[in-house]
Amino acid sequence: MKQIIVNADDFGVNETVTSEIERMIEKECVTSTTVMANGKCLDEVKRFAALHPEVSFGVHLCLSEFDSVTKSDGLFRAGLTDENGTFIKKAIFSLNNLEEADVQKAVKEELNAQIEVVKALGIPVSHADSHHHVHTIYPLRKLFVEVLKEQGIGKVRLGINFALHSRIHVKSWLHREWLNSLYRKNFVTTDAFYGYAGFVKDGYKHKREKVVELMCHPGHPAERYQSEMVLVQEGAHNSAKEAKLISYLDLHK
Repeated sequence: MKQIIVNADDFGVNETVTSEIERMIEKECVTSTTVMANGKCLDEVKRFAALHPEVSFGVHLCLSEFDSVTKSDGLFRAGLTDENGTFIKKAIFSLNNLEEADVQKAVKEELNAQIEVVKALGIPVSHADSHHHVHTIYPLRKLFVEVLKEQGIGKVRLGINFALHSRIHVKSWLHREWLNSLYRKNFVTTDAFYGYAGFVKDGYKHKREKVVELMCHPGHPAERYQSEMVLVQEGAHNSAKEAKLISYLDLHK
């Protein structure tokens, strides 16, 4: 039987998203969620997590939007934040300096600070992923491994499975394969990772994958996310009654 983790991203980012993720967890539609350390609703995250120790709470590392935690000069000089310490949206994807020592140092300090913010809420961090999938940016792969290991986080989200996409450049495909291989070597992972709606649309074609993570975004206003959440509430991943829901707490080697 296929085992599926349904993970809600962006827990704590704002009131609407936070309350909707809580509702989905209580309805048992979502089994895991990842906390955004630079979100606006961390007090509510702390309250809810204390009431639900059975839920796996991870950290949703963010280097591409909203305020940085460290507000460091290093991030500003790297071109990642503005003068106020706010991440320039998705700037990280267009920079060619990510392997420079000063940039890596600033990014590492920020990642560590974000993880410490979540830990300070009293939440045992069960796994890690990232906003806009920045942990799958190839020049940062070794840095993420280093930080997560130092922080004692043993489970991580893989890069998105390209099987659901067309016209993927060969170089991008190779980088994703190498990155996933690195994460599988160093951490406990699922067999594959998909967006929820894409996986449902694909319809169990990839039966060789026994343990799968499906990402969803409760509370986001975009129509595609609202449509996605209808599928989540319907349990559309299990239309053939061939899957069992688990959480990251249940995931072991």
